[in-house]
Amino acid sequence: MDHCNVLIVGAGPVGTTLALELALQGVSFRIIDKSPARSENSRALVVHPRTQELLDRHGAVDKLIPRGSIARGAVMNINRKLVARVDLDDLDITDTKYPLPLMVSQAETEKFMEETLAKYGKAVERGYTATSIVQDANGVTTTLEKPDGTQITIRSKYVVGCDGAHSVVRHSAENLTFDGDAYPQDFILCDARLRNSNIARDRFTICLGDTGLLAFFPISPHADDNDDGLIRLIASGGHSATQQPSRPADSDSLPQQQQQHGEQSHEPPTLAHFQSLLDSFAPPGSGTVHSPVWLARFRLHHRGVNAYRSGRLFVAGDAAHIHSPAGGQGMNVGIQDAVNLGWKLGTVLKYRDRLTDEAKEALLDSYHAERYPVGKALLQGTDRMFSFMAAASPWVLKVRNAVLPWVVPWLVGVKWIRKRFYAFISGFGTTYSGNRGASVVVGTNTSSSSSSLLKKVRGGDRLPDGKVIELVPRLGRTGGRGGGTRAPDLLEEDERKETSLHRLCRGASWHLLLFSGTGTRDRDAVTVEGLTLAGERVLAVVKSECSLHCIFYHVAEDRIGSAGDGELQQVQQPATGENAVASYADPGGRVHGLLGLDNGSAGFVMVRPDGYVSHIGYLSSLQEFVKEWETKVGI
Repeated sequence: MDHCNVLIVGAGPVGTTLALELALQGVSFRIIDKSPARSENSRALVVHPRTQELLDRHGAVDKLIPRGSIARGAVMNINRKLVARVDLDDLDITDTKYPLPLMVSQAETEKFMEETLAKYGKAVERGYTATSIVQDANGVTTTLEKPDGTQITIRSKYVVGCDGAHSVVRHSAENLTFDGDAYPQDFILCDARLRNSNIARDRFTICLGDTGLLAFFPISPHADDNDDGLIRLIASGGHSATQQPSRPADSDSLPQQQQQHGEQSHEPPTLAHFQSLLDSFAPPGSGTVHSPVWLARFRLHHRGVNAYRSGRLFVAGDAAHIHSPAGGQGMNVGIQDAVNLGWKLGTVLKYRDRLTDEAKEALLDSYHAERYPVGKALLQGTDRMFSFMAAASPWVLKVRNAVLPWVVPWLVGVKWIRKRFYAFISGFGTTYSGNRGASVVVGTNTSSSSSSLLKKVRGGDRLPDGKVIELVPRLGRTGGRGGGTRAPDLLEEDERKETSLHRLCRGASWHLLLFSGTGTRDRDAVTVEGLTLAGERVLAVVKSECSLHCIFYHVAEDRIGSAGDGELQQVQQPATGENAVASYADPGGRVHGLLGLDNGSAGFVMVRPDGYVSHIGYLSSLQEFVKEWETKVGI
């Protein structure tokens, strides 16, 4: 019998992301998949901005981006006429390195993930099918079958099902249900090339007609608008949009296996049918579709699991939620499931001798507490979008096409509406702030509840990104209370080492960010020594690894004149040697402002290993945070 801490069943993007997270945490795992080879079909196409940020915690997303195309917006046509052009690159999203979606084949995404996993010395084990999964009080016993029929048994602490809609892990759990239903209409797909086409290659194009919809999604990079780059065409709606003329309309007569969620083997669509749809739905000049690489028919369901955890079994991605492709959310939300679960399993396994049983169980339970509401909101949101946009009912289609030409131009013309919608689609708006109490790793200091601090970032929110500059100790004038040596001016421009909050907060550990504040309040706390002492009070109660970073306000670059004008506030010389604390300058207080720490007072932000804020507050309330960590968090 083989042994490991975690067995991952399923090696798509979700399972491989979980493998990356466990490798980062340094715990033993195995990842298996029943397929003998990775699929070369494109399947999921969109890697949304928040997913790019999370994958970049492994330091390599810049190698994925050239394999696809950046989407800068969308175009909507109704009855072959332009209704709206939506731009995404004018939303003033400045707190991230990755503000826009990446259109890239899932095959390329998986290849990139496996390459990154190999850097950790790990790999997917293919050709293994899980046939039996039985858990007990101390672990899980899983029987795997090889293609030749031989079997092996693996004993693990936990098993995670990333094995899709028909998850064997979910079926092995006694108390997990998967409630929902099937959509009445089919969904057909064609990955091909367009010749002599005016379809935009830097944005999505949606064409609505009286019988359904046809959408275009660029896949591969292209040299110019006349290049025959790979593009995806998707059609859904009424019978005439998805069925060939020879196909019978009564889908209820199909065998049960042909009504299950996923790709259907019967009657794949033809290239000629897609050309007829293009001629019927798209504006004149949309071109000729040719050289298909994938033609497929899908049956779609919308279903969600009632719990993400059953004892030592967990589910993530399509094993937990399946839905329409509206918004390109499925793979992205599944990847974010895996990131959320990975560090929690890693913490429980790495620090099992330090943590109480209650603390370990509460941390693992927080996976369901945080991700179940996200999955539920996703199902509801995509179901409403898909049911309206791809309705099968002729009268709903006519109402839709009559109303949208009036409503959509107004909606896309209001910037805050676009920003709010994009926050949902991009993943930037995903927050666990509504889970205070349900999740032990989400909290906000009570003393800050009425302050402006909570208007920008709360416990459970994504950590916004912003640039800071590493401080290198130098001699400086004395000054300030106590006559201490102040920190240096910023280095000369060609000597500066610029970094960002997200780069600081990479790795397997927690990160405690301590901010000097932008004013003169709490003067005794804005020294390196003062912030370090505050950090040590926190580190004394944290049982898992935690890194400390001190960030000091610096006047804005455009206010720097003579040498004396660009000085940091009066702070002591940063420590050097083994006791050094990482210290950074925040020019103009921009990062302070992103976090709501720009009212003058010093503050702190506790950042989880997945890049979300657990606690945030002013240093004056630090003792409350320490007490809450000791009594409620316990990790």
